Amino acid sequence: MAKYVMKDAYLSVNGSVVSDHVQSLTLEDSAEEIDFTAMSAAGYREIGQGLKDATVTVTFFGDFAAAPTPIHTILQPLYASGGTFPVEIRPTSAVVSATNPKATMTARLFAYSGISGAVGEAATFEAALRNAGTAGLVWGTT
Repeated sequence: MAKYVMKDAYLSVNGSVVSDHVQSLTLEDSAEEIDFTAMSAAGYREIGQGLKDATVTVTFFGDFAAAPTPIHTILQPLYASGGTFPVEIRPTSAVVSATNPKATMTARLFAYSGISGAVGEAATFEAALRNAGTAGLVWGTT
């Protein structure tokens, strides 16, 4: 995949494909910066990676309709239970391949609003799907 316009991203939450409710998403994989600087004539710091964290921040369109499955009936129970669930993200909805890799992680939802918006605008809300497993964010092509 060369440079592309984001228009067909794939997001699965707890086995449900929710891409049709996603306005935007950002995947962040980060590590703490640990200072290992010792005495040195070079005058530069030595920085290493510490503990890592991953977060998928998603702006969803609100939906409480009866069918098909509304986003509320997927996310609210995950938040209420406090349990973990699988998440899969791909650049496009095409099958996973070397040019369309997937990122997976075990996640937990720490906040859920479900309703947000202003008069005359689309009802959207943001959810942060946070890493909840020791494997962290895993990239794959199969």
